[in-house]
Amino acid sequence: MEIDTKTRLNSKRCTLRYIEENDIPHIFSASRYKGFTDGMLWNPPENQEELIEPFRNNVKAWRDGKGYCFTIESTESAKFLGRITIRKSDDDGVWDIGFWTHPEHQGNGYMTEAVQLIVDFGFNRLNAKVIEACYALWNKGSESVLKKCGFSYKAYLPQGFLKNGKWVEENLVELTIQKWAENSEQVKAMDAKKTAPML
Repeated sequence: MEIDTKTRLNSKRCTLRYIEENDIPHIFSASRYKGFTDGMLWNPPENQEELIEPFRNNVKAWRDGKGYCFTIESTESAKFLGRITIRKSDDDGVWDIGFWTHPEHQGNGYMTEAVQLIVDFGFNRLNAKVIEACYALWNKGSESVLKKCGFSYKAYLPQGFLKNGKWVEENLVELTIQKWAENSEQVKAMDAKKTAPML
């Protein structure tokens, strides 16, 4: 599926846009924080040049229709906030997402908005039937975001991924198109109720 690189997804505070090489210094900055990559497959790079190949891999994945990596920035100021990716899995109609917030901006609710945007994109534009995500058991921040966005528990993965010679335990969660549609209708109903005139 061809998705224009000019695609922008917008919420009240966040904008998701196509990645740029100019994002690399911000990614490197985030990786300087102790423990930042503990729940991710990659380790902190020693220099910014190490991030060029992953950037090119993301560009290729977008071009091939296998994955769409977006930079998250502030809608108001265009400040770099983080990254979010949706990737096609081996199972037909199933996509998975991964995300992170720059430590300078964690705890402000930006990622909840970003995940909602990428989920809508997945179901509306990519024809996803199921969207999955994994998070390390200790990562309560990611767990909270995914629950707020309607994801539900699917499986415990004792060997989620190998990191520095040790297995990281993960939980696998999912959101089906049926559950997403139900949640969307509930939100619309609540919004309509809020805006209904007082009689």
